[in-house]
Amino acid sequence: MRLLAFVVLLGLVGALGWWATGTPATRVGVVASVAASALVLVVTSIALRRSLVVALWMSVAGMLLRLGVWFVGYRSVRGEHEDVRAYTFAFFAAFVVALCLEMTYVLAAAKGQRRGAT
Repeated sequence: MRLLAFVVLLGLVGALGWWATGTPATRVGVVASVAASALVLVVTSIALRRSLVVALWMSVAGMLLRLGVWFVGYRSVRGEHEDVRAYTFAFFAAFVVALCLEMTYVLAAAKGQRRGAT
């Protein structure tokens, strides 16, 4: 249940970012970042069932995945002759918020594991 709440919050961040931006490059940045972050959040949640250390390593791997997604999007936006600075700003703005949500999820779930909750 907790995972669903955090995925919904991430979706709200994406919707807010979509609404607040007006150019195609910034919207692509928001969508790419939120999609990659949702995938990382689900993988981190699965890894958290094994241990907190595994979940944190999956989070680090997720950061590398997000950077890879940024690079692919950067090349695509640049190929379309759009504003790559706007794309990068939108991507990393959503990235920072998503990373905060992810770490909050991991800490809350780890606290629940220590108390014996599943």
